Amino acid sequence: SQTPFNTDLIHTLNHYDHSPIHLIVQTPFPEKLIQDIQHHPAKAKYLYSSRNLVRCVIHDTSFLMNWVRNQTIVRAEMYRPKKLTTLNDTMVVRNRILPVKIGVPPLPQGYDGSGILLGLIDSGIDFSHPDFQYSNGKTRIKYIWDQAVTGTVSPLPFGYGQQWDSTSINNGTCTHSDLAYWGHGTHVAGIAAGNGQATGTHQGCAPKAHIIAVALDFNANIPVIADAVQYIVNKANQLNMPVAINASIGDYYGSHDATDLQSQMIVSLIGNQPGKLMCAAAGNAGNIKYHVKYNGVSTDTLFTWLQNSSSNIIDHWIYADTAQIKNVQISVGCTNPAYQYLGNVGFKNYNYALGTIKNDTLKYNNNRIGKVQFSSSINSHGVYELYIRIISDSANYLWSIESKGNGIFDAWNFDFVSSGLPNTSQYPKIQHYLMPDTVSSIVSGFQCSNEIITVANYVNLNRYYDYNNNLQTTTETAGGLAYHSSSGPTRTGLLKPDIGATGNSVFSCVAMGMRNNLIASYPNVLAPGGYHVLGGGTSAASPVVTGLGLLFLQAFPYATNQTFKNAITSCAYTDAFTGSVPNNQWGYGKLDGLSTFTCSGLLSVEQTNERETNGFFPNPASDKVYFQSDIANITIIDITGKIILRKQNVSRENCFVDVSAISEGVYIVETESLLKNKRFGKLLIAR
Repeated sequence: SQTPFNTDLIHTLNHYDHSPIHLIVQTPFPEKLIQDIQHHPAKAKYLYSSRNLVRCVIHDTSFLMNWVRNQTIVRAEMYRPKKLTTLNDTMVVRNRILPVKIGVPPLPQGYDGSGILLGLIDSGIDFSHPDFQYSNGKTRIKYIWDQAVTGTVSPLPFGYGQQWDSTSINNGTCTHSDLAYWGHGTHVAGIAAGNGQATGTHQGCAPKAHIIAVALDFNANIPVIADAVQYIVNKANQLNMPVAINASIGDYYGSHDATDLQSQMIVSLIGNQPGKLMCAAAGNAGNIKYHVKYNGVSTDTLFTWLQNSSSNIIDHWIYADTAQIKNVQISVGCTNPAYQYLGNVGFKNYNYALGTIKNDTLKYNNNRIGKVQFSSSINSHGVYELYIRIISDSANYLWSIESKGNGIFDAWNFDFVSSGLPNTSQYPKIQHYLMPDTVSSIVSGFQCSNEIITVANYVNLNRYYDYNNNLQTTTETAGGLAYHSSSGPTRTGLLKPDIGATGNSVFSCVAMGMRNNLIASYPNVLAPGGYHVLGGGTSAASPVVTGLGLLFLQAFPYATNQTFKNAITSCAYTDAFTGSVPNNQWGYGKLDGLSTFTCSGLLSVEQTNERETNGFFPNPASDKVYFQSDIANITIIDITGKIILRKQNVSRENCFVDVSAISEGVYIVETESLLKNKRFGKLLIAR
């Protein structure tokens, strides 16, 4: 049966130090729960909610236990990051985005991201880079939230980190830095939305988009990614702008099925929401054997070794559908460096340590060689999680995860031993070794959801001129899949990634604090001018798709994530590199920007109204919009469907509408003629 807490929370409660616990809670009674929290501010704090999920902070664990006893909640999860990490002129050509930017027929216009927001979830952004500024030196960045620093202005309702707005950036009081992760977020942002102002080259996909950046705290025991998505969505709604979110980050450990509550919260905030898209990197572990799939049908005991030479502690997680692990038994054993088997702690059924923690000690000749902790949980989707912590008395031991019985489970661990194995004469048991593989090497979490667009990486170029105008070459094959691009499927068999885009060998914005050192010591990785640096990985591929999403939202401001996903996957192109698609390396093929706009059958607002027949001008507008004389009624609607303004043209003559008090953003204008005919047009308000 389902357990109320995940294993991270079980361990936290077992060693509770009275620190605040950041949770996402699943409840059938969200309104009741929120009221309960708000009535007890000393015991808990409400942050936000979506559908049946509530984000809160607990100060009193007895309060949490009361929810469980009263069945107010069905699940509470704490998130402890396990391996959360950061994961172009040629780029816009290979991905066929350039025709969209210049507006080749049959497109009714060129697109540049005007009036659209890029939501960046990454290591941060270097706001001083010229590519993120207007020609007058003012910033294109609306907000920066650095989750990892302590500041005086923490954004509400989150209560941690430091926020800066465009005013702070422009007046020089913003102290955010992107150097901690070597300018990762700066590089990513430039691919999606850099304007190329620094050198006139290496322009991103959407050079006129606005930017909101969230610098993640990669070490906090907080659902920081869900908080980042909520923050960006809040700001997009306040600004009345469609938003495309890019997350070139991920955690390689987890259930790889998007059933955890943080993933569910993210999906609820983005899925089927008009004017909101989200793309994410698939990961860069496609060449690493860190996955094992047990599919046991016999009585033989299969095993895989774990070893961590730098630590005496090894953490391991196993995931399965509960129905598929009930007949599997699991144990932990040990082998010394001479390949002498020292025994195991005994085989455990799936419900051993369910909802609790149990400790076992392994001894050999009455001498302790290690301790093993077990804890497990089952979530509301029936997904079983087993967490094993091995505390070894020596870092030289080979610890084995041993399994037998009829069932299926998956595990991901960078401590798996996949090379230097003994032969059968050295170690007869090795014939039953379950070898790690590179299958399902995608990162875990929200990237494994059908609602999020997950991006693979192929090689952009293998020849380029560096800072000193010297020709540089690489051994990679331009157009071919990057050797480390992570593959699918998810644990449940869902096809991932969804689409491939250029990632390896892409030039984009360099963090300005690194520029002088790179010019002096590594000019071979800088483009002429020294403002753009060579980068790679699915981190660089994802913002290509996000950048196209910014252009897509400019044409289709009400589009949902699924609308965009269907367009890019249905209209992708294939070649000798992709082979037959869909597959678990390329998804549906290579991103095709122009076909995304033309082959899907979608009509932009401009195409629907043939542009010239909208009956109002100018567009974009800043203060007044003029309408032709045959229009009787005018309604301006924001992207959430809220009516912002209504006016009746009583005089039946040319009239105007004053929009100076309306915030910048994309709006839909409904006009009704004297003959009661209605037309719809897109209006961009920009200043």
